[in-house]
Amino acid sequence: MKRLSFLALLLVAMSMVVSCKKKNNPEPISPSDRTEVVAARPWKLNQITDTQGAIINQNRFDLVTQAIFGMEFLFQKNNIVRATDANTKQVLNGGTWYLVDEGKSMDIEVSQFKGRFEIISLSNSKLVLRNKVPVNGVSTDANMEFLPSL
Repeated sequence: MKRLSFLALLLVAMSMVVSCKKKNNPEPISPSDRTEVVAARPWKLNQITDTQGAIINQNRFDLVTQAIFGMEFLFQKNNIVRATDANTKQVLNGGTWYLVDEGKSMDIEVSQFKGRFEIISLSNSKLVLRNKVPVNGVSTDANMEFLPSL
C-alpha cells in the first residue's frame, strides 16, 4: 500500500513539473505594439547569421558592416534613429526609421545602415532583421541579431 501511495505522489509531482514548464518562445509582439518595443531601449548588433541560423564570422564582412558591431541604435518614437559609439556614447550618425509592410519590416535610413529590413523576430530581449549583407564580397541574405544594450 505504501508503494502505491508513493507512486501516486510521484505521478502527481511529475505532472506538476511538466505542466509548469517554461515557454521557450516569447509571446509575439502585435504590430501595434512594435513601435513601443523597438523604441524602448537602444539595440546593439550581437551577431549575424545565415538564414539557417549559422553564425557568420565577423572577419568575413566588409569594414562598413564590421563597424556596425561597435554601434548602438536608438530608434525613437518620433521615427528618428541615432547611431552612437557603443563605448563613448557619442552620436556617430542619425537618420529615420519607419515600420512598413503592416509592421513586418523596418525602413531604416542611416548612412552605413540603410534599407528595408524584414523583421524576423521581435521581443523585449531580441530584434532580428533580415537583409542582404556582404559576406566575402558577395551580397548574401543574412539575419542581423540585435540585443538590448545596457
